[in-house]
Amino acid sequence: MEKLLIRNICQPRNSNPYGTGHGGWVITQMAQGGIYMTQLISKGNAVLVESNIKYKNPMHVGKFLNVYGSIKEIKQSKMILKITAKRSEMDQKEVVVASGEFSFIAINDKNKTRKFKPNLKL
Repeated sequence: MEKLLIRNICQPRNSNPYGTGHGGWVITQMAQGGIYMTQLISKGNAVLVESNIKYKNPMHVGKFLNVYGSIKEIKQSKMILKITAKRSEMDQKEVVVASGEFSFIAINDKNKTRKFKPNLKL
């Protein structure tokens, strides 16, 4: 089940001169949503180690970007999340801007790898 992680509005500083949001800004929002989700689930810190994203539609200045996540897999220290970014339209429909998988490694307060607890649920 997808969980809403972040909702943010695309500002002019996040776009090119034509009003289209930068892909880098979109991926940053997705990664931050993923970090938030790993912290909710594991009650600790994690770092992003891999991402595989496909862009589907443009993001526009003044539109809200909603970032959703769900757990795909958890193995010892690695958590793989499916993260989707959707643009909110005035008619309240959402359009997928980008989606992909993000892999995170759990770390402790000494920046050493730690294990995620088994059977974690959100």
